[in-house]
Amino acid sequence: MGAAYKVFGKTVQPHVLAISTFIATAAVASYFTTKPKTKNEGKNSSALSQQKSGESSNSDAMGKDDDVVKSIEGFLNDLEKDTRQDTKAN
Repeated sequence: MGAAYKVFGKTVQPHVLAISTFIATAAVASYFTTKPKTKNEGKNSSALSQQKSGESSNSDAMGKDDDVVKSIEGFLNDLEKDTRQDTKAN
């Protein structure tokens, strides 16, 4: 006949176990993709809609962009210094 598994005292064929695993995975995935929004998620979505419509201030975004640009420039400068030192050593 073939191999079978014991689950909660009952004999289960491998194909039944595989099919039930696929169904359970699909059910859990569909639950988490379609579950209703919580209060916190609703607040975040309204902030996103404000940003898209241009109602929010851009000063915070510009400050963050400047910080990122400064960080990248600092990294590139350090990289150039390291490269120069490596070429001088050789």
